[in-house]
Amino acid sequence: MNTRTLISFLAVAVAANLSVAVGDETRTEVVKFDVGKSSAVLKNRISGRGTIIYKLNARDSQFLKVSLSSDNPSVDYNIYIPGRGPGDEALFTSATGGREYLGQLYKTGDHVISVFLNRAAAREGATAKFELRISITDQAPTNQEEKPSAEPVPQKVIDDCLTALRKHVGNEVGMKVIKAKRGENSFIIDVKVDSAEKPWRCFHDGTKCTGTEYQGEG
Repeated sequence: MNTRTLISFLAVAVAANLSVAVGDETRTEVVKFDVGKSSAVLKNRISGRGTIIYKLNARDSQFLKVSLSSDNPSVDYNIYIPGRGPGDEALFTSATGGREYLGQLYKTGDHVISVFLNRAAAREGATAKFELRISITDQAPTNQEEKPSAEPVPQKVIDDCLTALRKHVGNEVGMKVIKAKRGENSFIIDVKVDSAEKPWRCFHDGTKCTGTEYQGEG
């Protein structure tokens, strides 16, 4: 690829606001809002042990809001205060705090948001598309919530939950999924079982079923 072709390729990539981190690669992007805007939506893709690092300049006492949606529940993100980054103590981790962060900052400078696949998915060389929403405001945001993600629950999550429930109700009993949604930290699947008056509920962390419980008595 000659120099002119390479420059044209990079220009197209920047214009599309899309970067890809693959293998063990770490890519860094500086987040800048459009004129008159205080938020941005960043759409990207990662695979394997790749990491995308976003640098966002913000002031002490401002409010930072970050939310993540993806076609792969194994995508996580961490937030670091100025002067820190991957390998240091994080201000916030989505693996324990959920997909959305809202907090008041206490240090001026470049804050870091790193997006990556969790260890199990990275080892498998998984690939994921994601959408990161970032906003900075001088006043605390109102209580009005953004419309929740309408992304469907992956079929693997549903299948894992049905398999786990079979251990409780048997292989011959009819089952029907009546609700499948993303909770704060996991997927929640409600299943109607023919032999039960109330539904069963399954919890899944995106990698495996983490528990089941009957919604009635007994």
